[in-house]
Amino acid sequence: MRNLFLTGASGCLGHYVLERLAQQMDPAHPTQPAYHLYVLIREPTRLRLPIERFPAPITLVPGDLMRIGEQATLLRQMDGLIHMAAAWGDPIAAWGVNVTHTLELLSLLDPDRCQQVIYFSTASLLNHALEPLAVAGRAGTDYIRSKYEMLMRRPESCFWPDRILTLYPTLLFGGSPHHPYSHITSGLKDVFRWLDLIRFLRVDASFHFIHAADIAQMVAHWVAHPPGGGDWVLGNPPLSLNQCVEQVCAYYKKTIYFRVPLPVRLFRSLAFLFRVQLSEWDEYCLHHRHFVYPAACPESLGMVSQFPTVATLLDAYL
Repeated sequence: MRNLFLTGASGCLGHYVLERLAQQMDPAHPTQPAYHLYVLIREPTRLRLPIERFPAPITLVPGDLMRIGEQATLLRQMDGLIHMAAAWGDPIAAWGVNVTHTLELLSLLDPDRCQQVIYFSTASLLNHALEPLAVAGRAGTDYIRSKYEMLMRRPESCFWPDRILTLYPTLLFGGSPHHPYSHITSGLKDVFRWLDLIRFLRVDASFHFIHAADIAQMVAHWVAHPPGGGDWVLGNPPLSLNQCVEQVCAYYKKTIYFRVPLPVRLFRSLAFLFRVQLSEWDEYCLHHRHFVYPAACPESLGMVSQFPTVATLLDAYL
């Protein structure tokens, strides 16, 4: 049985990953769990999963990434790390959690024992060729800039490059009575209240999306079959915003009679009208509206996605 240390398990993605790993059995001993999971968590009450019902032993480790040094002895007993914790909003927390204490966390692992680090970043940092965007590090939000900084500082870890697998999720969906809702999922109903207007608009933009359950499936595969280091963007095949609206309208049986294109200059005019100062990062996102990558989904690993289409998301959440 391998010891795995998880951070960020109280979030949407973390719940799905914890749940999936807690149900994995050892292929060599099918009656035994594959892992002992050690879960760093600030507020155990935020964990919605019935962890006592899973076959895997789960040890809740009360603590905070900002005080990760308190877990130094425990971390040296880990065979693997899945680092999902991140911070945004508060600049001090963002840089502390996303950079300083992430590097400290990696330094506390025993390089002779720990064979795998799975680290979650964000696809917003990359261009279409999976190269880091300098503008993200220079002009992004505190969250984006701190994640960019961590990306640049990965080589400071002794696990780089052969044992750090960096994952870059695209638009993340997920949530249920036993899983917290992702930010974008919780906002779906509000957006679709405007569908009768949105269906007549055309916007030149593209994106990927992926459900947390599908990411958890991929993580479980990589934990069981460590691929070494590497960078993977996680997402279903790209979808244009116009295609997305068409699929939603088809789901609701709403007809699109015509569509009015929305030019970029309109967004700039609205910003001027409402006295909103567009940042360099805002301008970049307006000019580069096709967030498309060579992305991976469960099918890329020979598995089957649970949420491969817009319709499957609508079935689950609307």
